[in-house]
Amino acid sequence: MSLKYKDYYSLLGVARGAGEDEIKSAYRKLAMKHHPDKNPGSKESENKFKEINEAYEVLSDPKKRGLYDQLGRNYREGQEFRPPPGGGFSGGPGGFQYQGGQGFEQFGDFSEFFKSVFGNLGGFSGGQSGFGDNFQEGAGGFPPQRGRRSNLDMEAELRLTLAELVSGGRKDLSFSYRAGGRAETRNISVNLPRNIGDGSVIRLKGQGASAQGRSGDLYLKVAVEPDDRFEIKGADLVVRVPVYPWDAALGGEAQVAYPGGSLKIKVPPGSRSGKRMRLTGKGLPHKGGRGDLYAVLDITLPEKLSPDQLELFRKLKDIA
Repeated sequence: MSLKYKDYYSLLGVARGAGEDEIKSAYRKLAMKHHPDKNPGSKESENKFKEINEAYEVLSDPKKRGLYDQLGRNYREGQEFRPPPGGGFSGGPGGFQYQGGQGFEQFGDFSEFFKSVFGNLGGFSGGQSGFGDNFQEGAGGFPPQRGRRSNLDMEAELRLTLAELVSGGRKDLSFSYRAGGRAETRNISVNLPRNIGDGSVIRLKGQGASAQGRSGDLYLKVAVEPDDRFEIKGADLVVRVPVYPWDAALGGEAQVAYPGGSLKIKVPPGSRSGKRMRLTGKGLPHKGGRGDLYAVLDITLPEKLSPDQLELFRKLKDIA
């Protein structure tokens, strides 16, 4: 059997020597851009979304990536590719493949190219234990030991906004997956543990696949949605706060954007643009508690100044 070779690096727009963080960042940007929820009715976006997830499934797993690099070093995108007999990997965690999150749906199986090399594998990889070592105790017990995962376990991505990460509470999920060649849909509600962050994993005991009276576990990997208002630095958040010149000079108050709302701060007299004000414990959760929110003052003018305001600025210029 001869297939067209897929260049997973080109699909994610990264170089062959790209590191884990670069691959993850490229994947998230493209997945958000092409997600069918944001492009309803677009078959092109749906197909692109499938290709992006397939590329990330390979490049985020050191074993799959190593085999792919070895087999594909002599090929280019679109060239005829003849896979090795039996493929590189086989089996897989029950043949399940789906994406989690509100309104997420299953967009089909992996391509024939993928199956010919790796077998019908699905879900997230992220290292030998499936998600690495950053597990959180969820709605039941602790993660199994490395290499002890059941073939009834299922994996999905849990996308959270910064507001959801900060406020906690419960998160409703609706997802579809393939089981035994047919599509199944499940609705669940998960209690968000404290101190989870981007890349954390929540284990839901007994919420995986079922067979012969046994049930596997469901593993949800947390992915934080980007928010253009904030710069994320570990557990700290940085936000720019517009301040009028008169408030900066004389002192005043300003509204600071905060995940899920806003906060009010006092601006000290004589403040300069770029001044950083620390709001302790208003950042993101982490193992030791909460990070901080840093408000960076950005002195700005109203879009339109009145004649009186302009006259006052002229007088200020003459005095200065």
